[in-house]
Amino acid sequence: MIPWVIALLTVILLIGLVSWIRRLKRRRAMRILQKSSQTTVDELVNIGYQRVSTKRPQFYASPIPLRANLPTEVWGGNVMVFEYQVPIVTPVDQLEAISTELEETLNAVAYERRIASVSPRYPALMITDAWLLDQQYHFDVAFIVNRETIEYVKDMARV
Repeated sequence: MIPWVIALLTVILLIGLVSWIRRLKRRRAMRILQKSSQTTVDELVNIGYQRVSTKRPQFYASPIPLRANLPTEVWGGNVMVFEYQVPIVTPVDQLEAISTELEETLNAVAYERRIASVSPRYPALMITDAWLLDQQYHFDVAFIVNRETIEYVKDMARV
């Protein structure tokens, strides 16, 4: 009886160990994807920001290098969404128009760099949220590289 129980426990421990190792590998791969995505999006946002800031000097303060805040875990680790903050000169009532112009510019830069979405139904980059707070224009950029990010974009569109 005892050898049978020991064999069963060994099998259970091996299955648990294999599952744990797989989970660690997936987490590591996701961290690599997040870091790579953040680097790519940071580059595209900086180029796009330079372009739009010259078009609207009455809104944007002098251009500064932008770096995304780390993706939030609220939406899950697989969602590639990055938040940026830009200093502004004066608040405006046309926040939606400014966000649309920035999103179009970001996608033009992405197209120039041959960066595309995983789905032909979506552009490579989407501004999913934008707001003004304390002389700062905050905006979230979704990088459409996986199904989870597409689901996030769909959820944000419903809100």
